[in-house]
Amino acid sequence: MRRRLLSTLLCSVLLISGMLSGCGSQEAYSDNSASKHLDKKDLEIDIFDPATTITITGWLEDSYTQNLMAYLAEKYPDYTFEYKYIAKKSYESIIDSQLSSRLATDIVMVNPPMAKRHAQNGYIADLNDYCEGFNDEAKESFSYEGRMYAVPNTSEYQCTFYNKEIYKKVGRRLPNNFQEYLDYCDFLMDEKGIRSVSAGLKDSDAVADSALAFLASGFFTTKQGATFGERLEEGTTTFKSETMAQLTLWKELVNHGIYTKDMCITDKEAAIEEFASGKSFMYVGSVEDYNRIKEKNPDIKIGTTGFAGAVHGMPIIIGGCNCGFAVNNFCMNRDMAIEIVAELSKEEGQRVLWSDRIGSQTYLLGVNFSNPEDFDGIKAMVKAGRVFSPWNDWGKYGSQIYVIFGEELQKVVTGERTLNVALQVIDNKISQIRKDN
Repeated sequence: MRRRLLSTLLCSVLLISGMLSGCGSQEAYSDNSASKHLDKKDLEIDIFDPATTITITGWLEDSYTQNLMAYLAEKYPDYTFEYKYIAKKSYESIIDSQLSSRLATDIVMVNPPMAKRHAQNGYIADLNDYCEGFNDEAKESFSYEGRMYAVPNTSEYQCTFYNKEIYKKVGRRLPNNFQEYLDYCDFLMDEKGIRSVSAGLKDSDAVADSALAFLASGFFTTKQGATFGERLEEGTTTFKSETMAQLTLWKELVNHGIYTKDMCITDKEAAIEEFASGKSFMYVGSVEDYNRIKEKNPDIKIGTTGFAGAVHGMPIIIGGCNCGFAVNNFCMNRDMAIEIVAELSKEEGQRVLWSDRIGSQTYLLGVNFSNPEDFDGIKAMVKAGRVFSPWNDWGKYGSQIYVIFGEELQKVVTGERTLNVALQVIDNKISQIRKDN
């Protein structure tokens, strides 16, 4: 009875109002009201029954999975659902250990390298029968030897949100390249007294993505840069030898006071609060941050743009098909877990996932979700394929390298390391990973 009560309360599904302008009848599940009215004592005395409890582990914070968890509780009232969050920088190593020791949760979020690695090891279930409807990009991302081992989430993008009302007051067109971006930020701060950017750089991923966006719009588009990932995997090149010149330009973000030391102790929540309250012009974040921005300020008028790169008129987006749901082959509730992720492979399930990351798109063939006009600024980039996840080209240790890359460049922002030293440390750590494996 208590489990049914919990499910019923959790499933007070609300339409996310004020944020889906232009979205038609597409609804977003939310359990915000449930969390407000749920008696904490009820949770404390609820008996944990592993036979009817489905556990999910992911690197997305709890607030990014609210609609998913509410949907599952409504659809499967005889089950209790628990979500366990692990920070992204330590996520992969922890899940690798848990899967290998058969102690992982029923369902785990995986990136493409994890899916391939754990499919090879036999740790995650074959889900190919439920994934035929996805496009080639999704199939390639989560396949091993021609079989799919994870149901893709909707697309994952990092982009720049900007305040349209401030934009009108400034009266200056958005920058088309990196130098224009620097000039624009200087103008905002020096001439208008407006903070140009809010960014939660406490998460080193945000630092990594800003640098990778710069490389992806410049160096990675060259003939030499296009093979960088392949050569990095082979051990025949280094970051310092090939990216130093480009990243010296990226460091201008620090030199111009756009990225500051205090940002490295600022989390996403604080950065979103600053942007939503109108204290800054831009916020650098992921599409799933959109809901949180609108929750902070439902009346804010938002636009989106990509990262202004070194090439004129060629802004890009960092992201893509980088998150899937896999089933632990050795969990107690394997069959039920497979049934659940199979539901996520259908249009309804994908719509729920989309509702937690409005601005994204599904990889299901023939299905398109209508995003608010706020995302029109990145629509052309998505259509043109200017969406990049460079770390997926760095081999089976790509995710580890991505974490190291972000952590060391974060130290450049704080002033703990020079760029030269940071790149050398990155290369040394990559060499150590190869030796250890």
